[in-house]
Amino acid sequence: MKERLYASHITLLVFMIQTGVTALSLARSAAMYFGTNGWISILILGGVASVNIMLIGIVNRMCGGESVFAVMATSLPRFVTIPIYLVFTVYLTLIGCMVGKQYIHIFQLIAFPTASTFMLKACFDLVVIFLVTKGIYNIGKAATVFSILILWMVFLLFAFSNDFEFDRMSPFVFKQGHHMLRGAVDMFAAFAGYELILFVMPYADKSKKWIRSVQTGNLMTTLTYFSFVFISFGFFSLDQLKIMLYPLLDMLAYIQLPFVERLENLLFSFLLFTVVITVGMYIWSACESAQQVFPKANRNVMVLFIVFVSFLISILPDTLFQLELVLKYLTYGETAFSFGFPLFLILLLMIQKRSEVKARA
Repeated sequence: MKERLYASHITLLVFMIQTGVTALSLARSAAMYFGTNGWISILILGGVASVNIMLIGIVNRMCGGESVFAVMATSLPRFVTIPIYLVFTVYLTLIGCMVGKQYIHIFQLIAFPTASTFMLKACFDLVVIFLVTKGIYNIGKAATVFSILILWMVFLLFAFSNDFEFDRMSPFVFKQGHHMLRGAVDMFAAFAGYELILFVMPYADKSKKWIRSVQTGNLMTTLTYFSFVFISFGFFSLDQLKIMLYPLLDMLAYIQLPFVERLENLLFSFLLFTVVITVGMYIWSACESAQQVFPKANRNVMVLFIVFVSFLISILPDTLFQLELVLKYLTYGETAFSFGFPLFLILLLMIQKRSEVKARA
């Protein structure tokens, strides 16, 4: 029997893809762009992502779980699809390498300031290569196991119950905020990644629970982000949040245990598991696109080549500021892709259905 990714795998895979380093600065972004009670913006953005997932569900229902590449190949000539596949490959590789480099940069700054960034990135890429070469089914299983190492961190919120004060919450909503639309687009990057599930459709279980599991994964991410940001608004003042680079790390630094020093560094290390899954899925999706252009190429060699190229590209941004600026513009394109690509596929499928009806007539 052909192996399938079932609902539980899809749910935790989506959760692991979405959850990442962006969560560290999400409270600051909510305070800067939305002002008082900015934590409400997390629920709004989670709802927007849910609407987008509905579009993906429509694509899945219309094509019957068929590959998006098969849908495009049916409607478009090969000289049109090849450039599209190459753009997908390059773009997904760029996002993956920048997400990985961002984590390595921050990890080096807070834990290993004297270590070589290139050495840390090379070790990280070796883990990604090992994961991606095992295939999508093993990536899904790894995401299921790794999620256990991440979800327990939510219970750390109880450690702030004594210092949380509702007095820091204002009765006003979205006061002292500015550039809310731009801020919403910037913050939506924290929810990005679920669109990669479009490439997973042929490998997923064909039951109706498939798209429901994607929504459940997005709901888990939304509630996790909401919990952290809500606690941050009650733990710090609005002015404090606006000047903090990574409020979540600063908040975790208040947790003290007699046998662990600098607990926030240890907790940040656990994010490695979710970043590996995120980068691995971007690289896997890039390989899926490249395979359409070079169908006879060896898959493992292709993975090695793409990861090696991504390693070379990641050298270019020297500072964390440059890196986050590049990643910011890349996520703008990813947001457009997450909405535009499902609509494009729906249009192609509607044209196909119409052509089939005419042929039968």
